[in-house]
Amino acid sequence: MSQATSPALEDARGANRGEEPFAPVPEQRAFITTLPATSRDERHAALVVGVSALVFVLALPFAKVQLEQVWAFIPAYQAALVVCDLVTAALLLGQVRFSRSRALLLLAAGYLFSASLAVIHALSFPGLFAPGGLIGGGAQSTAWLYMFWHGGFPLFVIGYAVLPNSRLEGGLLAPITALAALVAALGWLATAGEAVLPAIMQGSRYTPAMIFVVSSVWLASIAALSLVWSRRTRSVLDVWLMVVLAAWIFDIGLSAVFNGGRFDLGFYAGRIYGLLAASFVLIVLLLENGALHARLAADHERDRRSLARHSERLRILAAIDQAVIAEQTADAIAAAVIQPLRELLDVPRAIVNRFDLAAGEVEWVAAAGRRRIHVGPGVRYPLSFMGDLERLRRGEPQQIDVQALPRGTHAEALLASGVRWYMAVPMIAGGKLIGAISFGGEERDFSPEQLAIAREAAAQLAIATAQTRLLERVKAHAAELDARVRSRTAELEAVNRELESFSYSVSHDLRAPLRAIDGYARMLDEDYAGRLDAEAQRLIGVVRSSARRMGQLIDDLLAFSRLGRQEPARSRVDMTALAREVADELRGASRARIDLAALPGAYADAALLKQVWLNLIGNALKYSSKKPDARIEIGARHDAQEDVYWVRDNGAGFDMRYAGKLFGVFQRLHRAEEFEGTGVGLAIVQRILARHGGRVWAEARPGEGACFYFCLPRDAGHGG
Repeated sequence: MSQATSPALEDARGANRGEEPFAPVPEQRAFITTLPATSRDERHAALVVGVSALVFVLALPFAKVQLEQVWAFIPAYQAALVVCDLVTAALLLGQVRFSRSRALLLLAAGYLFSASLAVIHALSFPGLFAPGGLIGGGAQSTAWLYMFWHGGFPLFVIGYAVLPNSRLEGGLLAPITALAALVAALGWLATAGEAVLPAIMQGSRYTPAMIFVVSSVWLASIAALSLVWSRRTRSVLDVWLMVVLAAWIFDIGLSAVFNGGRFDLGFYAGRIYGLLAASFVLIVLLLENGALHARLAADHERDRRSLARHSERLRILAAIDQAVIAEQTADAIAAAVIQPLRELLDVPRAIVNRFDLAAGEVEWVAAAGRRRIHVGPGVRYPLSFMGDLERLRRGEPQQIDVQALPRGTHAEALLASGVRWYMAVPMIAGGKLIGAISFGGEERDFSPEQLAIAREAAAQLAIATAQTRLLERVKAHAAELDARVRSRTAELEAVNRELESFSYSVSHDLRAPLRAIDGYARMLDEDYAGRLDAEAQRLIGVVRSSARRMGQLIDDLLAFSRLGRQEPARSRVDMTALAREVADELRGASRARIDLAALPGAYADAALLKQVWLNLIGNALKYSSKKPDARIEIGARHDAQEDVYWVRDNGAGFDMRYAGKLFGVFQRLHRAEEFEGTGVGLAIVQRILARHGGRVWAEARPGEGACFYFCLPRDAGHGG
């Protein structure tokens, strides 16, 4: 089987490791001002320069041939030149706003300078609008304006070529204001200050001084061309700027160096070169601007489609999440998303596969083609159709060539359905390989976006499959636990019924002989008291007392047993009133002083809490009964999450070493001869408080008294 890996697959692997699948296009490549020139651009520029040079050489012998004076040519030429320069400057300034380049701003200023000087030159031209020019001046003004114009623009280009590529800080107002001041100063010098300038025109002919001036202007253009040519990396703008400078040199050569004066062939041809020089960069800028808009439109459409695909990806992933939340099965989830996933991948077929590693087979969960969808098991094929299993376990997608698979019905079916190549993207959950998403068609290459989409879907489907399997196990376990609980509940109910029966037997069967013992002893005491000596009467009293104590013990045991089965009937309880009621019932003839503070209320079983107070207050009265100044204090306090109540006495107390025995059944720390009791009361207290989520504890010293505390949770008790 062939396992060829396409370059797109390698790109996708890089993207999944956090690498960019493609190098991003730098932002500066959007503008010709920084777009590197190609050999094609240089060939086109060289062709234009070559044609211009050929025309220049052919026109050179006829440069001094005098032609008819066409006055309309000058304003038409100057107007076209001004428009070209202004539009070029505007386009360059527009790019300055984005690039913030000082050098580009200087070049844009050069075009504004050229347009401004062209306007002033036309207004000063003698005989065009007025015999001496519209703005005044003298015979030399127009010629000097031409020299300032054609010598100034190359200087701006030189500044553009040598200025470092630094970032412009601030706005454009200050540079434009400075440029306007420079233009105004040169215009004033050529007109009002004409007298300080040497004469370079005599009528329509040039003077000898003109040779030096025009040579300097020409050399400035040549220097500008050389500097732009010598730049290490030339942009598209640089290449066409060299074409402009070449035409500028031909313009000066024909109209000011090799011609004889105004209105000869060189005069007209040079100005045509000047117009061409102004047009070259403008044309390129306009063409590039149109191309930029076309690229932006294409990018916008691509972004729109990408956003739509991304939205569909999110919708599919959200649908999987919602299905998991709704506790749908993995098969149902796969069936719901397979067709949208195939359409998003834009392939003829997409399949969600489940692996049976033990059997070495793959089973369809859901499959989608262009015309139909298959859902559910039934289609199985060898696991080898998924490629290298170990690489799948490592999370690496596999590309499979169907023609390299073993011949058989499965491979033939794939070819018949139009699948020549396909990808297998693993589904891994909890580190275990559980399946794969496969998709493909006739094409061999798969894009990084397709692989990224398949990875996302595979990851979500793997999670969904693992979740549904876990949910099924949890439900099965819950059902098993429920069955066990039902069984145990039935057993407990049977045991409780047996305990009830046992309690009835204890209550009835044990009390009957006790009543008989007590009854016969009482009959002996009453009927034969005169015949019995003192010792016999004492023994009868012991018998009757033991019978009564046994009856009380039976009652306490039954009460203790019922507490384990009785559910507290909670209601709001006034603890102050309940404690006072119990104290009044138990006080009797006791001389003990009982101090009862205000107690926080509780939400509990009033009858059970009364049993708590009965035991605690009763014990306090009992164990302090031998004190002449017996004193009992009942109080409470608020803790963070619970209310703590206490009963404190100054009675017999006990040794804290034996505090652990206090709350056990039949556990007593004093002899029955000292204080009567069964040893069950405090065990009952502990069980009642445990049923309410509380607890009980004690502190004491022998001979100094004891304090019994108990607490109830405030949140469960609604106390306060």
